[in-house]
Amino acid sequence: MQEETYDLVIVGGGVVGIAILRSATLQGYHCALIEKETHLLSHASGSNSGIACTGVDAAPGTLERTLIRDSNSIFRPYCKDLNVPTRPCGSLVCLWPWDDAKENHLDHVLDESHEAGDTHASRLSSNQVRHLEPNLALHCRGAVHIPGEIVVDPWLYSISLAAHARENGARIFTNFAFDPDASYLEGNIWNIFQVKPRDGSMPKRLRARAIANAAGLWSDIIQKKTHGPRTSVHLTKRTWSAKPRRGQYRIFAPSIESTITHPIQPIPTQRTKGIFVFSTIYNQIVVGPTALDQESKTDRSIDPLIAKELNSHVKRLIPGLDVKRDLVGEYVGVRPGTDKRDYQIHLYPEERWIAVAGIRSTGLTASLGIGNYVVRSLRAILDTPKKDKIIKTTPLPRLSSLVEDFHNRNGFVKINGFDYKVTHPLTILGWRAKEGIAGQPSKL
Repeated sequence: MQEETYDLVIVGGGVVGIAILRSATLQGYHCALIEKETHLLSHASGSNSGIACTGVDAAPGTLERTLIRDSNSIFRPYCKDLNVPTRPCGSLVCLWPWDDAKENHLDHVLDESHEAGDTHASRLSSNQVRHLEPNLALHCRGAVHIPGEIVVDPWLYSISLAAHARENGARIFTNFAFDPDASYLEGNIWNIFQVKPRDGSMPKRLRARAIANAAGLWSDIIQKKTHGPRTSVHLTKRTWSAKPRRGQYRIFAPSIESTITHPIQPIPTQRTKGIFVFSTIYNQIVVGPTALDQESKTDRSIDPLIAKELNSHVKRLIPGLDVKRDLVGEYVGVRPGTDKRDYQIHLYPEERWIAVAGIRSTGLTASLGIGNYVVRSLRAILDTPKKDKIIKTTPLPRLSSLVEDFHNRNGFVKINGFDYKVTHPLTILGWRAKEGIAGQPSKL
């Protein structure tokens, strides 16, 4: 019996890897994804904010801004088709008395918003801000309203990509850690080996005509180890180093005095978007993330000093919030930045390999655009599928059913016959408390 050969194997089960899997599968390619953890979305994609942005802080002319715009054009229709709950409220980029920024910096944010494609962005006076968000502190000196930004359930959106890919024939293998030392290219076929399992069983092997390296914080290690002794000139010219950046968050139960609708953002810098204050799709109040570089790719421990600073920050913006009484949780995410400012998406035709790295905090936002861009790039080395694929699209189950499933099955839900572990704190806390739409029998 001839061994199965995939057109493409994706390394990494975060939102970017899953989006590539879905896009390639819908284009008719025979695809699989491997993830080293037991559950999908276990690292950066399981600890983001759940805000789909317009890319106002992405530098003009970058691939990042281009792919965010591409994704924005199809994000809402996708969520509607897959029954992913969204709140298209827009964000407020606010100017505060304690900021170093000046009034004209809001004009710059407005210009950048228009350039990024959100042409309906507008300047608001302090009185207009107060009308939109009466629980916000009175000190706000004005804001830019960016209406294109959307609040989503970050886990449910990301897992919907996996469900849609699987419905159309994709395979997903968890507990499959890619072994860069054992894997090799033979002719035009990759032999992809699993790191030897701890139970002593034989490592699994897959075969593929191409590999997409979407391993996030581990992408640079996989890149160097896999291509070390046979690195081509083209490969060495496009190198990067992962730069883990930790973001700490605190989550609070909402009250009449603290409820807000729009994400409240500071004026972004070239380094970071800054600390947000926002309400989740389930109405819980979140402050974060911080942006601190660290050496460890895995250290997600809570820093009590940072927690105290976050308390002070959110209290300054929402005076009616009781940071002790209303605290329901906190978490740390480690984002996969690199030493480069832009996304690092590079095709190496000779190696039948595409690297998808440097997808910092905008991975969820740009995921649909990234998936399509990677598939377009791979057409240079993969044959075009012969038949037009009939795409199946089954919407996610009603949200009330998923929440009930989550409570009855110890944090798992079943979607299209597959079990998924809910890994994101914002989803877990929202569903556990049955806040907002999570507590409503609905048509979602």
